[in-house]
Formats: sequence, C-alpha cells, structure tokens
Amino acid sequence: MSKAPAERIQALRDSGGYFPLRHRSRIRLTGADRVRYLNGQLTADITKLAGETAKPALLLTAKGKLCAPVLVWKDSDALVVEVEESLREESLARLERYIISDDVVLEDMAPAPQVFHAFGTGASPAGSLKINRLGVPGFDTETEPTHLLMAEPAEVEFLRIARALPAWGAELDTNTLPQEARLETSSVDFDKGCYVGQEVVSRLRSVGRVNRLLHAFHGTLEPTSETRLSLHLPGRPGDVAGTLTSWCHDFELAQTIALGYLNREFDDSESFVAADAAGNALGKLEKRPILT
Repeated sequence: MSKAPAERIQALRDSGGYFPLRHRSRIRLTGADRVRYLNGQLTADITKLAGETAKPALLLTAKGKLCAPVLVWKDSDALVVEVEESLREESLARLERYIISDDVVLEDMAPAPQVFHAFGTGASPAGSLKINRLGVPGFDTETEPTHLLMAEPAEVEFLRIARALPAWGAELDTNTLPQEARLETSSVDFDKGCYVGQEVVSRLRSVGRVNRLLHAFHGTLEPTSETRLSLHLPGRPGDVAGTLTSWCHDFELAQTIALGYLNREFDDSESFVAADAAGNALGKLEKRPILT
C-alpha cells in the first residue's frame, strides 16, 4: 500500500530521499585566471572551494541586485557554475562582460547531464558532489538511488517552503537584494576581496535593515490560481503589509505554510490577512520562525 501524503513527507524529513534535477544549466570556466576572475564576480570566496563540494553564491549587478543565485564547484582544472536554466543566457553574458585581458574561457555545458540529488541521507559516496539543495546535506549523483524514496515535485516544493528557502521566480528576481531574501547568511562572504556589487551589499550590512524582509508563515488559505497575494493587518485592508510569494498545504499540521515579504514598517507584526488582486480575503496567517 502506498504511503499517505503526510507519511511520505515525514519519511522524506526523517530518512531523506532523492529527486531528478530539472531546469538547471552549467557554465564551465577554464584558464589560468579562472579562480581570480570568478572570485571577482561572485559573493562567495572561490579560493576556499573544497574538492567535490559545491558552494552557494550570488551573481550581482553593480547595484547589488540579483542576476542569479548559483552553485559553484571545482572540476579538475576547471570551475563549474550552475544556474537556473531560464538564467543561462543572461548569466553567460554577465560573466563574459567583465573578461578583458583575463585568461578565462567560458563554456556553455548545455544540455546539462542527467543528475539525481539525494538529501538527508548521511555520508555521500566517493566521487559524488557534496551539495546542499534543500537545506540539509546532500549529494549529486549520475546514478539513480535505488534505496531512497523519490520525492515528487510537489514534495520538493513543500520541503523548500518548510525550510524557508527562497527560489527564483517566486521569492527571487532581478529586483531582489541579497539581505532582503536572507541570502547573506548562506551565500555571501563578507571577508573576501572585491566583487561586483560588493559596495551595496556591504553598505546594507552596515545599515542593518532593508526595506522589506523575507518571512515564513502558517495558517489557513483558500485555494487560488494567483501567484502573488497581498498581506494586510487584520481590520486594515487598505494597508498593504507585504506580499505572499509561495504557499502549500502541510498535511501533518493540516494548515498552509508560506513564504513572503513584509515591508519594513510591518516587520514586527505577527498576524496577517492574505488577499487576492481583487481584495478578497483568502485566509489568515501568522509568522513562524525561520531557523538560520
């Protein structure tokens, strides 16, 4: 007998699982200056990359806004940068823009190889790439695991939202600053040398607060086909407190869990009403902690 949704989620949380990677593209960098050059483009310190271990980083504009969240790792005498498939062309162009006299060659590795990601399973096998894609240790492998539960796309999305991991096209876009999405804790090295966008990111760190901030929520929410909902304080439908960006049903808790941004002046509020574009109230939500 197949497991019920709540049982499957609990199994994935307790024992881990795997899923095939989709919609990912890879850019390979070779040349004598590859490390120095890429270190000047990404927010993470590329000089600290360990073998067979990927590191999250951000590719930014000069104004400190996101071009792309990336994962980067060593591959023999090369570096590999992985991005969302939809960001492949923009990321290639962005990386090429600053190559002047550097000994760096960019190679579009499309199509990306078929890879499976296993998560929450303990030690990674030899030869696999250690990588954190769902908020817990994991690894990529070209061999499909046979001893793990395969997570369906909706279950992967549930784990992402439950662990408050922002995603491109939902919480992240080209107007996002790293600190708004809490990405400075995982993807920014404040002790490294200069990189494109560093001045803005460092200034925001000194200021200590951004105009909006990513939060997690739980509560009730009526089904809707809209991809964005506005957040309001109870009894104050005219005041927009923020935007809900992702949500799904938690079968174990029998309620909705969600992610979204709160505007700075509402950051200390705890209770909200979610509404559609027409102003119809669809549910009540409370903030829940984000573990960092």
